[in-house]
Amino acid sequence: METNAHYQLPSQDACYVDASEMPKLLRPKNISNRHGIKRMVQEGFMIRQSFMQDGKMIIPPGGLMHFENGGEYFGPLNGEPCSIAGEEAAWIDQEEALVVRKNFFIPFGGRPVSLGEDGTMAMAPFYLTDSYFGVTAGILKYVFANGHPAWDKGIVLHKTAYGMSPQKVSAGYVAEEGLKTPPPLQYFGDSYSAHSATYVVIDDYGSKGVQIKEAGAPEAVWFKASYDPPIVADQVKVGQSVAVKDYFVKVLSCDRAAGTARVAWLDAQGKILAEKTLGPLTLETYQVKNLIHHDMAIRERLFLDFEDCRVQLNTKYDSPLIGTGPTNIIDDDGKLTPADRIREINTIRDDSVDLVVYTRVEKIFLRKPWDKDPRFVFQTHYL
Repeated sequence: METNAHYQLPSQDACYVDASEMPKLLRPKNISNRHGIKRMVQEGFMIRQSFMQDGKMIIPPGGLMHFENGGEYFGPLNGEPCSIAGEEAAWIDQEEALVVRKNFFIPFGGRPVSLGEDGTMAMAPFYLTDSYFGVTAGILKYVFANGHPAWDKGIVLHKTAYGMSPQKVSAGYVAEEGLKTPPPLQYFGDSYSAHSATYVVIDDYGSKGVQIKEAGAPEAVWFKASYDPPIVADQVKVGQSVAVKDYFVKVLSCDRAAGTARVAWLDAQGKILAEKTLGPLTLETYQVKNLIHHDMAIRERLFLDFEDCRVQLNTKYDSPLIGTGPTNIIDDDGKLTPADRIREINTIRDDSVDLVVYTRVEKIFLRKPWDKDPRFVFQTHYL
């Protein structure tokens, strides 16, 4: 039997519990982020690759999964809601890294080969019958730890059963089919293929498998979550303070033209424990869709941590999961407005700044035992 469940999906005939039978756990619920925009949050459990042995059900490593479907993709700077082992929290930060592996072989019919530690992104070759053109092709795919493919496109390794080249397959045979509207891109057909920050360079292939020259994919190293409702403190004037547990956050200065504000953590006696100039936060920061929360350098400039607390500029944007167009900005009336219609950002003024404070912040490392319960290890499905 399978001794490692990583990269494996549950059986197609596996039993399941309908969400209506466990409404407190499985049924989706809408939870608002700090801007009052509702996101769908859902939890559940999955068992895969289990088997019976000596009258007991054995679940191999990675076979028991607690999954959470939250709003982390929408951006940690928005304090998007999530649920961690049944406790509501806000996703506020994450560190990302590019995992690269060179000169390795992936056999046909074997387990997916991981780029890094067991449980990170892996690669595996498959034969697939194309649903659009009806041809069979050998392809290479990235695979998440939970078994789902990480790309919506495969990488064609060799000619199809009809003798068509990888380049022709990936191009979609537009000329040969006489199609006026190009069909969807099904595959990548070159030895070098890339999608976003994920890439692969194929060295050679044969009947036994694929030789990879180099492959890389992004992964999350850790994430931070806050278990308390955020303290939203808009229009805090220079010299004023916001009480946070046993401490205070004080605004030392503001510069609207530069898009910056200097803040400090103080103790009860007024002693500065940590201080930092936050920003710049300007219209230009918002204009590239999704950049503000995927760019770690931008995020790090917008907050100041102290112990298990964080103060950050109250960013006023909402990044949609799908769709095109400019990032939306939340105006003073709480309405979403396309960035190209916004003339100025009011987070920072000449004499005040909009802040948000998170408390009871927990840093959770991925692919390592969880501090609260070492029996469990966190893993991401995607970034």
